[in-house]
Amino acid sequence: MTDSAPASASGGRWGRVFLLTMALGWSVWAVLAWWAAPRESDVGQLGRDVAAGRVVTVERGDGWQRPGAFWGTTPNLRPDPRGPTLAWSLPDGRIRYADVGVPLGDPEPTPDGTDGRLTRVAEAWPSTSAPAHRIAAAAEVLAAAVTLGWLAMLVVGPDPVVGTRWFWFWLGSLPFGLGVLAWLHRERWRPSRRHGSTPPAVARRSGWVGLGWSLLATVGLSLAVVALRGLLGGALVPG
Repeated sequence: MTDSAPASASGGRWGRVFLLTMALGWSVWAVLAWWAAPRESDVGQLGRDVAAGRVVTVERGDGWQRPGAFWGTTPNLRPDPRGPTLAWSLPDGRIRYADVGVPLGDPEPTPDGTDGRLTRVAEAWPSTSAPAHRIAAAAEVLAAAVTLGWLAMLVVGPDPVVGTRWFWFWLGSLPFGLGVLAWLHRERWRPSRRHGSTPPAVARRSGWVGLGWSLLATVGLSLAVVALRGLLGGALVPG
């Protein structure tokens, strides 16, 4: 009996450290991912950035690749030297892109054309030294660390209260890591507020319920992002 209280207190301390670490990691990821997210612009802005020497890296492509199942994936341009989309990064780590529709110049850049000026002032896009690409890479690493920490606790940690492990596995795939945040709040933070008391026995939600909620929530979040972008603009809600 005398050893159980210190062990419980130690477990509670480590639980709070884990909770705070995960929440901090997600918060830093959100800031970095938002800052380096591609923002739609126009050719006029590109010309002003080129004239001011603010273009660090540039690439032509054929639209943006859709993110995979992993919510922390950074958007990537599908490379195409004659593609209609042109993306460029700035010294402060931001990324802009414009739909030019048609090639800006000849297949071989001319010295006085926009492509020629870009060739002189900018590096190729896959440049790990560029601030925007370093920020995007850091965001992906943080998202991966948060996801691995969540998966490890989901597999080897105590049984979840609200739903089964499969329930939380499906919700964990929600965009922006919102499923991981929901797990942190419901399974890690709220039980700790009971001061160690055993939660009442309830029927846990199944993996099928988690899959259904995940599909519905993904559609709802996509619609919410579109609505917010229309309301607040692409500068605040990139995509």
